Amino acid sequence: MYRVLIVDDEPIIVNSINLMLLEASHLELEIYRAYNVYEALDCLKKNRIDVVISDIRMPGMSGIELHKQIIESWPRCKVIFLTGYNDFEYARHAIRTGGVIDYVLKNEDDHVILAAVEKAFAELDKMDDSADYMLDARKKLQLSIPALQRNTLFDLMRDSSLFSNEMEKRFEESDIPLLPNKEVYLVMGRVDEWMEDASESERMLLLYACQNIAEEYLTPTIVNVSVAFESNKLVWFMQPREFLGENDWDKEQEKQAWEHLKTRVYSILESLQMTCKQLLKISISLVLAREPFEWSSLGTHFHYLKTLLGQGSNNGQELLILDSDQFGLNSGQGQSYYLSESQQVKMQLEVLEQYLASGQRERFNGLFEEITDAKELAEYKNQLEMFCSLSLSLISYAIRVGLFDELFMKMDLGKTTQYDAHGSWSEAAAYLAKVADYLLEQFEPVPEEQSQRLIASIHHYIQTHLGGDLSLTKLSTHVHHSPTYLSRLYKRMTGNMLSDYITEVRMKKAQHQLAHSTMKIQDIAIQVGYEAAPQFNRSFKKMFKMTPQEYRDLSFSANE
Repeated sequence: MYRVLIVDDEPIIVNSINLMLLEASHLELEIYRAYNVYEALDCLKKNRIDVVISDIRMPGMSGIELHKQIIESWPRCKVIFLTGYNDFEYARHAIRTGGVIDYVLKNEDDHVILAAVEKAFAELDKMDDSADYMLDARKKLQLSIPALQRNTLFDLMRDSSLFSNEMEKRFEESDIPLLPNKEVYLVMGRVDEWMEDASESERMLLLYACQNIAEEYLTPTIVNVSVAFESNKLVWFMQPREFLGENDWDKEQEKQAWEHLKTRVYSILESLQMTCKQLLKISISLVLAREPFEWSSLGTHFHYLKTLLGQGSNNGQELLILDSDQFGLNSGQGQSYYLSESQQVKMQLEVLEQYLASGQRERFNGLFEEITDAKELAEYKNQLEMFCSLSLSLISYAIRVGLFDELFMKMDLGKTTQYDAHGSWSEAAAYLAKVADYLLEQFEPVPEEQSQRLIASIHHYIQTHLGGDLSLTKLSTHVHHSPTYLSRLYKRMTGNMLSDYITEVRMKKAQHQLAHSTMKIQDIAIQVGYEAAPQFNRSFKKMFKMTPQEYRDLSFSANE
């Protein structure tokens, strides 16, 4: 799925192109809108954008200047300029700078703009030719993994005191472009399942290809070193590229740089998963550290991330887990802090609930054992907080899936909700494990049934929110899935595009209102989710071969 950003200081043009693309059901895309260059720049900071459709002349910054900013952030991004008659030569000059795929007149028909978008997608597909990545991977394989680089970082993980006073020298000798006097950010990945009959050298080649793809995405704004380990895992060490250019950073500037890095990394890793799936035919699961941390605690964070990522495969379904600090990573030498921060506990329970909802018994049990480890919960207040949090999570889940009454015909509600009903923490944790085990036995969802429920939930939401935001991003948030996953699942389950269903429901509602009310057509358009009557009229005529007014007149005549 490609991401498209529409930029113009005339809202009617942005909204019109947005609607036109939504109605192009053969395209799988996610659309963002910006009504000035500053909104566009903000969007580009937060999201990976594949194609930008932009006015070539706007207040504050021209399209050419915006194009330069785009290429700095997303070198692979393609740009389509919207022009007036007097801007043709200006647009031709822009194309020669590279990255600009086409230019079209603002008053051109929809099919011209659509053709330009399809041309941009075709160019992106060429760039994604897996042969290029595999060729680069082979070159890197011939040079081998920088063993010194790997040894230096893993030595630091095992014992930070080994060279605490000579890190800068060791980094320089190992050609590690990271700064030892700045914090570091960690991302860990795992190949969930290898291709059938893949040899050891082929697997190593694929790991290198994954590293090459990630490096291409990361390099423009993020300094990183990646290391392969345990035959199917990768770990990335990252810092903002801005740190290399200037040493005099105050705390606020550093905080902003790290926030920018975290936002970009999530978007980049989503792209990495998609590209590896499409080109290399492998599923990659990834877990991101919650915050950057000091090098002295590298080993602790590395092992917690590894535990969170888990072992083995996930039935071919890649994971992208945020906020790994839910495990209770240490802020210092042995100082546990996760129980004192409710957000961490919340995220921890969300991961557990994901395993519970998907019937992943082994993963659930492994994670449950880790977070109920008595060594990490020595104090009574910590035990009480963890017990109540786990209890609430299990009960809430049982209610949502309709198992509450059945569950507590078998289990003791008092023991499930009262920590002091147990003689020790071990007994309390064991009892909650039994509650969870019962839920896993009773509700291990069949993927097809679960998908049908998800589709039904989406349909209900659309039908009850016609006048609101029904973008793919909003709908994916409603069902707690990524936009790409939701789009593909809907297509697989129904054979249709989600945008087609939304349009169909809107038109049915509009038909009813036109035939059975005297509401103004403008008001009907807004009620069914169109921002302006012209957009509504065009969609209605395209579907029914007549205007809304003609349909109303025909309906009233038939009734009379």
